[in-house]
Amino acid sequence: MSAFDFSMPPFDLLDVPGREKVARAADIAYFQPGERLTSPDTAQDHLFVIMKGIVTEYDGDTLVTVHGPGDCVGAMTLIRGRASPVCEAREETLAYTLPRQLLLDLCRSNLPFERYFTASVSERLLARAEARTNRGMAAFIVAKVGDAYLHPPVFADGATGLRDAALMMKKNHATSLLVKHADGRIGILSGSDIREAVLIEQKPLDTPVEQCASFGTITVRADDFLFNAQVTMTRHGVRRLPVLHDGHVIGVLELIDLLGYMSSHSHLVAIQIERADSVDTLDKAARSFDPLLRGLHGSGVKVRFIAEMVSDLSRKLQRRLFQFLAEPELGEKSCLIVMGSEGRGEQMARTDQDNALIVEDSIDPDTLEPLCQRFTEAMIRFGWPPCPGNIMVSNPQWRKTCSAFRDSLFQWIDQPSEQSFINLAAFLDAQPVAGSPLLLHSLKEDLFSRVSDSDMFISHFARPVLWFDTPGGGLWHTLLQGGGRSEPLDIKKAGIFPVIHGVRALALQGRIMETNTFDRIDSLRDTGRLDRGLADELVEALQFMMELRLGISIGHKGTDITGTDTLINPGTLGKLQYDALRDSLAIVRRFRNHLVTRLRLDAF
Repeated sequence: MSAFDFSMPPFDLLDVPGREKVARAADIAYFQPGERLTSPDTAQDHLFVIMKGIVTEYDGDTLVTVHGPGDCVGAMTLIRGRASPVCEAREETLAYTLPRQLLLDLCRSNLPFERYFTASVSERLLARAEARTNRGMAAFIVAKVGDAYLHPPVFADGATGLRDAALMMKKNHATSLLVKHADGRIGILSGSDIREAVLIEQKPLDTPVEQCASFGTITVRADDFLFNAQVTMTRHGVRRLPVLHDGHVIGVLELIDLLGYMSSHSHLVAIQIERADSVDTLDKAARSFDPLLRGLHGSGVKVRFIAEMVSDLSRKLQRRLFQFLAEPELGEKSCLIVMGSEGRGEQMARTDQDNALIVEDSIDPDTLEPLCQRFTEAMIRFGWPPCPGNIMVSNPQWRKTCSAFRDSLFQWIDQPSEQSFINLAAFLDAQPVAGSPLLLHSLKEDLFSRVSDSDMFISHFARPVLWFDTPGGGLWHTLLQGGGRSEPLDIKKAGIFPVIHGVRALALQGRIMETNTFDRIDSLRDTGRLDRGLADELVEALQFMMELRLGISIGHKGTDITGTDTLINPGTLGKLQYDALRDSLAIVRRFRNHLVTRLRLDAF
C-alpha cells in the first residue's frame, strides 16, 4: 500500500502519534467513472482523501464543486452528521479511506485539525490571510536600520536662532535639525520643539536653538536591526534617532518611516510626489509604483490596504500634476475626479485612466481642452494607459460644467442602456482629487435622489452581475471539459466584478455614499441591508481574489497568462490557493443568488 502523504492539509497538522494512527488505519479504495463515493441513501462510515482522479459533488442536479488530489470528501457528514451529498468519480479514482471513529478522535485531540473541517468559509480565508501576514513580518524581523528611509542629516550651530532654524527646516524639507553644542555634543530639535518654544513659552525668535534642543541624544547604528530601533524608541519615548555609521551621523530614522517600512515603502513614493517640482520629477515618482507593488506582494500586508495605498498615491500624483498644469484660479472653480478602481480605492497597478473634470457653469470647458490633453498625455507617459472607453478628461464628454454633467446623469437614468449603466457605475465610484469637492458632492446628491427609490431602475442597473458565469457552472464545468485543472478562468468576470457591482447596486439603493467596496459592505451590514455572515464572507473572498489578480498584474509565477491581467490558470495554483479560490467563488455565487432575490433581477 502507498504510504500516506502527510504533507496534505490538514494532515500536516498532526503530531507523531496522530500520524502513526492514520498510517495504521489508512486503506485505499478504487472507484470507476460514475461510481459513487457517498450518497444520501447510503450510510457513510469513512472519510475519503483523493489520491488520484476527479470527484464531482452535486446538490440535487446542481454541480457544487469538484474534488481533486489532496481533497477530503465526506468530512462534514462524519463530524456533524449531515446528510451525505452525491459524490461520484468523474474518472478512475484512487482514494485513501479513514474510519469515522479515527477522524472524530483526531478532531477531539487536535483543535486546528478539527477547525480545518468545521470553520466557515470566511474563517478559512481569514486564517489563510493571517498566515500570509505572519510570513510577511519575518522580513521586518531581519531588516536593518539602513534598509529603512533615513532623512538626510541637517546640522545647525547651537547659536542659530529659532527663526533661522525654522527656515533651514523648510528649505531642506526636514522635520528636525541636528544641533551642534559648543561643547561638542549633538542634540536634536524638531518642528514641534520650535512651535512649543515660540507659541507656548513665547521665547524670542532669535533664541539660540541649543537652549531648546534635546541633548544626550540616543543614537542607533545603521547595521542594527530595525526592530531594535523600534524597541529603543518605545522604551525612551522618542520619535527620532540619529543613525551612525563608523561613528558619523549619516541620517535620521523617524518613527513614521520605521512604521512605514513595516507595511511598505509607500512613504518614499509619497515623499517623491510631494517634493516634485516639475512633470519630469513626477515621472520619476510614478516609476516607483511597480517596485512598490512587487515589494508589497507577499509582504503580509492585506491586499485591500495595498489597494488603498496605491490608489491614494495615484491620487496624490494626479493632484500634483493638475497643480503643475492648471492655473491656481481654476482649482477653486473645478473638481478633478477619478473613477473606477482608483475612485473605489482598489487600484493595484497602473491601470487604465478613468478621470473627469467638473467646472463651474461660468467656465467654458472647451477652453480647457489643451490643459486636459496635456494631463492625459502626461498620465500616459507616467504609465497609466488610455481608457478603452475614453473616460478621460481629454474627452469633451467627461469635461463639462456642473449643469451639463447633471443633464448627462439624468439622461443616463431616463434613457437606460448598457453604455448609460457603464457611465453611471463609473460616476458612482468617483472621488475628488483636486479642486472643489462640493461640485462632485452636489451631483451625487442629485443622482441618489433621482434613482435610489426606483426598484425597477436598481434592478436593471444590477443585472450585469449575471452577465458572467460563476462556479456551480463556469469554473467547475470548465475544469471538467479540460480534463482537469488546466483551463483558464477570468477572475475579474467570474468573481471580482459580480461582488463590486452587486455591492455598488445595493449601496445605490441604500443611499450609501462610500465608494470603496469594503466600506460599502460595512455600511450595508451595519444598516441591516446585508446579512452579517454574508458580508464577512464577501470581504474575505474579495480580498483573496484581489490578491490573485495582484499576482497576475506583477507577473507572479504560476498565475499570469500572456496578454491579460485577469486570466488565471487554476492548475498552476497550490492546494491551499486552489481551495481558497473554490471557496471564494462559492461565496460569489451565493451573493449573486441573494441579489436575484433581493433586487428581483428575474422580475424586470
